[in-house]
Amino acid sequence: MVEKKIAYTKKEALDFLANHDAYIVAGGSDMMVIKKNVAGYAPLFDKDVLYVSHIKELANIYEDKDGVHIGATATMHEIEHHKLCPSLLRKAISEVASTNIRHFCTLAGNIANASPAGDTIVIDALLDAKVKLESVDGVRLVDAKDFVLGVRKIDRHPNELITELIFPKIEYTGELWFKVGSRRADSISKVSFAGYYEVKKNVVTKFACCFGAVSIRPARSKELEAKVVGLSLEELKAKQPEIAGDFAQIIAPIDDQRSNKEYRQTVAMNIFNKFIDDIVGGAK
Repeated sequence: MVEKKIAYTKKEALDFLANHDAYIVAGGSDMMVIKKNVAGYAPLFDKDVLYVSHIKELANIYEDKDGVHIGATATMHEIEHHKLCPSLLRKAISEVASTNIRHFCTLAGNIANASPAGDTIVIDALLDAKVKLESVDGVRLVDAKDFVLGVRKIDRHPNELITELIFPKIEYTGELWFKVGSRRADSISKVSFAGYYEVKKNVVTKFACCFGAVSIRPARSKELEAKVVGLSLEELKAKQPEIAGDFAQIIAPIDDQRSNKEYRQTVAMNIFNKFIDDIVGGAK
C-alpha cells in the first residue's frame, strides 16, 4: 500500500523520510510525467510519496556570506524574478517549460530529476552551487557538479531531503546562456551551453563553461578552463581551434527522439566558438 504524506514543516518531512523510502514531490512537473498512467487512473507510484510544496520554511531566497540560498520549494517563477538570484540562472529559467509550469516547478526538483536535458543543472554546475541535504542524522553539502551521477541518478540518501541550493558569489564581466530546442518556447533542450568570463588589460582572468544535453551529466572541465586563464585575447584567438578541439572531447552526445549525436556535437562546438568570439570581440 502506497502511503501519501503532505508535510507542512521541515521536521515533519525529515521524520517521514526517516521511516519511509519515498518519492519527494514539490511541483511534480517531471514526476507526474514519469509516473503517468492511462487516462482516468492514478499515477503509477510504486512506493510512498512525500509532498513538500507546502513547507514554507523551504521557500526562502536570501543571501549571506556563503552566497545566495534558494530554498527547495521556491518556484522557478519566483527565482526568475528575484534580483538576488544569479543572472545566468534567471536567463536559463526564462526558457524552462512554459510560464504556467514555472509557477510550480522548482530548482531542487530539476536537479533531483537528473535529466541530461535539464537546463538549470548546467547553471548549477557552472556556478559551483552546492546542494544542501538534510536528514534526522544531520546536514550534508554536495557540489552540484557531483550531485548528478547519471540519468535519473543522484547522490541522495533515502532519508535525505534537498532543502536548498547555495550559489557562491562570482564576479565576472561577460556571460552567455544559449539553448537549442525544436522551437523557441516550451522546448526540451537538444543542446545547451552556459559560460562566463572576465578580461582585464587584454588578458583572460576568469573563464568557465558548461555544456548540457550532450552527456549524461553536465559537461565541464576546470582543468581545460585553467588553460585559458592567463591568455591574452590575441593568444586566445590564435589558439581557438586547439582549445575548441580540447573541449570537444569532454562531451559525448547520443542519438534520441529529439536529435542525433552528430548534430549535437556540431551545434555544441558552434556555440562554444561563438562564446570565444564574444570574448575576443567584445572584451577589447
